[in-house]
This record gives sequence, structure tokens and C-alpha cells, in this order.
Amino acid sequence: MSEANGITDTLNSLYGMEGKVAVVTGAGSGIGRATAQAFASLGATSIILDKNKALAWETVELCTGMAGTAACHVVDMGDNRAIEKAFGQIVEEYRAIDILVNNAALNIPAPSVDIDADTWQSVIDVNLSGVFFASRCAGRAMISNGGGEIVNVASVGGLSAGITGRGNANASYRAAKGGVVNLTRALAVEWASYNIRVNAVAPGYVHTPMVQRLTEDPQRLKVVEERVPLGRMATPQEIAWPITFLASRSAAMITGQILTVDGGLLA
Repeated sequence: MSEANGITDTLNSLYGMEGKVAVVTGAGSGIGRATAQAFASLGATSIILDKNKALAWETVELCTGMAGTAACHVVDMGDNRAIEKAFGQIVEEYRAIDILVNNAALNIPAPSVDIDADTWQSVIDVNLSGVFFASRCAGRAMISNGGGEIVNVASVGGLSAGITGRGNANASYRAAKGGVVNLTRALAVEWASYNIRVNAVAPGYVHTPMVQRLTEDPQRLKVVEERVPLGRMATPQEIAWPITFLASRSAAMITGQILTVDGGLLA
């Protein structure tokens, strides 16, 4: 066997996802879509969960012709019953969930003195409760099958409230993402004995539909980019590949960790 073939075999053994079932929430666009595509390119079956059917199917189509395959379920990640139903269907069809990426998010900025109870609850339901209930569903399947990997998408906003200044502390989103950070650690400790690893990435500014209000305003975009030491916002793919790393065999000894992918924003 040549040295090149040996390197290829090693990379495949560490990073290959052939035969894996990877569920990605909020995969109709942005980071979720890029992550689903990354898993499919590595040979996994990417199961796309999103509340927008049209966008979910677009992601499925983008995975066509890759080493793996893709399918989708329409799910509101703020609805626990819908989450339970979707994961039940996935386990019934595929007999396993090897990887879960909790990416779905909702951000409704509002001053804390003005935000109403329903808006607060909606943000918490999607960004924190949805992560817990999806993890619980996947965790049950993983325990039955001898282990698995969970990667949560947190945020630098869950690690710092000051990065956007006093006028935009955005308490609901930051509280939820801060909860994801410690939920990641708690589940990692609780489920380690079941061979389930739980980690998170904490992105900074990323070119996704969620920050369209920034990217469409050249002046605001310039201010944001000047805050980032690397001088730009990340692409969704630049978050997706660290997620696949954490879900791969190469990260077999990593659990309970928060990988900040922010261009140096919190350095």
C-alpha cells in the first residue's frame, strides 16, 4: 500500500461518516444546511429537520449526488410533541441515530422592559427546550445502540453579553444560548458512561438569514467586521466543518467542550 493510500485510509477512518445517520435541526438554511451537506459529502445519511418544508427540500436536493443521502421531516423545534413524533419516525425507519446536531434557532431582539411573555417563551422553547427534547430523543436511541455524538450550536452570545454593546444585550437569546452551554456540559457528564459525547460550537457572526439585517446594511456590516480580529464574518461552511470534526472519530476523547468559532471575537 502506498503512503498516499495509507493517508487516505487514515483520514477516512477518522472523518468518514459512511453508514452514519446524522440528524440536523434547522437545516433548511444557513449553518444547518451547510452541516447537512457536509455530512452527506462524508457519506452519512443526513436527516434534515426544519419547519419550512420548501427550504428543507432544497437542502435535500443540494445533497443529491453526494457520497451519502438525505431526507427531511417538517418539524417545529419549539413543539415538544412534534419533536417526539419526528424522532420516533426517524428511529423506526433508520433503526439508529448516530449523530445529532441541534442547530435550529430563533432570535427576536427586544428590550427586556418591553418583551412580552409569549415572545420570551418562544425564544426559550426553540433555542433551549428544543435542544433538550431533541437530545433526549436522540439520547434514548443512542443508549440503545451503544453510543453516539451530539453537537449543539450555541453562540458567543451565550458566553458573553457585552459583545454587541449595552443597547443590544438581547436577554432572551443570550439566556437561551447560555443555557445551551451548560446543558451541553451537563449531558456530557451524565451520558459519558453510555459512550455518548456531547459538545457545542459557539459561532460568532455568520452570514446566515438570521443576520440579514446586518449584511444588507453596509455601514452596520463594516462595524461588525471591524469587531472581529480576522476582519470578516464566517461562512456557514466554516461552522459546519468544526461541527463534523466534533462528531467524528478524530474527536473521540472530546466531550463537554464548547468550541468557539468566532474569528477571534472573544479573544
